[in-house]
Amino acid sequence: MKKIRVSILIFVFITSLFFSASIAYTQPSPIPKFSKKGKLLFPNSDFEHGNLDNWRAFGNAFLNQPTYGDNVLARESPKCAIPQGSWWIGSYENYQGLPGQKPGDAQKNDAVGELVSQTFTIETPYIGFLINGGSKKTTAVRLIVNGEVVRETSGLNHPLMAREFWNVKEFLNQTAVISIIDREKGVWGCINADDFRGYMAPDNMLLFPNSDFEMGTLDHWKAEGSAFDRQPTYGDNPSVRERGKFSNHQGKYWIGTYELYQGKPGEKPGSVRKDVAFGTLRSEPFKIRGYAIRFLLGGGKGAGLEVRLYVDGKVVRTATNPENREDMKPVIWTVSEFKGKEAEIEVIDDTMDAWGHINVDDFRYVRLLDDL
Repeated sequence: MKKIRVSILIFVFITSLFFSASIAYTQPSPIPKFSKKGKLLFPNSDFEHGNLDNWRAFGNAFLNQPTYGDNVLARESPKCAIPQGSWWIGSYENYQGLPGQKPGDAQKNDAVGELVSQTFTIETPYIGFLINGGSKKTTAVRLIVNGEVVRETSGLNHPLMAREFWNVKEFLNQTAVISIIDREKGVWGCINADDFRGYMAPDNMLLFPNSDFEMGTLDHWKAEGSAFDRQPTYGDNPSVRERGKFSNHQGKYWIGTYELYQGKPGEKPGSVRKDVAFGTLRSEPFKIRGYAIRFLLGGGKGAGLEVRLYVDGKVVRTATNPENREDMKPVIWTVSEFKGKEAEIEVIDDTMDAWGHINVDDFRYVRLLDDL
């Protein structure tokens, strides 16, 4: 009888361990609460006066600003900008809600200029704002302190504005100005910006812990096969191997199945495994809490190289690289229809052909649904 009881207890104990381990993986990791809205940096830093009070425009790009309503949606539905409130800056736009104007009217990419804010004092550790448009340095939002550009962010060649945050702790109590520049006339020669505020803490835009690989490990991811051994990789290895080539990664760590350098003692920057491995990398499950997901994608364009989004176990979004290039470029998936549902990201390298590798990095939300 004692043996039977002991056996039952051992069985229950082992079973509980098994289910505990399963639950630890299958349930999304906790996400810190949102910071909610911050406070305006100065009156009209969100453009909701419907004019350029406390801003000064130079050149022609911002003469007919701010623009009113979601002109991108009016012109190119279902594409949208999703401004915060009614008014925002869009140097491609030419609609202010005035008589005789038509929603969606555009001045296109022909004008250049700069929009500079009044001077303000940095009173919070973070500055948050909305931005998109062109990805070049000639279309950007900049923070200037003591005459020097100390922070700068460009768009993603996309109209949907993303919530970005700058850590400005080192500049607390110093005076600053915001500069919005459009010095580009080519394709995507425009800038979208809105809602500049001070925050005590930034919103957590990650899909789940380590969705940007900045832990330097594959925590919260599960790898199968050999392609993702010794990942994530550290630093810009393509630039070490060949001048003029870059990964365009964010932070320090990223996934590159051609790469074999993690920044550990004895390893050499730029080391490669070449295109001789295959496998999959799958995220832990997470609850969708954003309007859209963005990430960086590069590497080969061939079959068997893909990023997938699963919702409730079904593939609902896929992405492949359109050309053989190491430098990663942004991909944006709209996912608001799946609000609150359980999702997973899968990265696939299922080929050993030439350019048979995939580069990915920085999976995060463009906008949180609580932010809309």
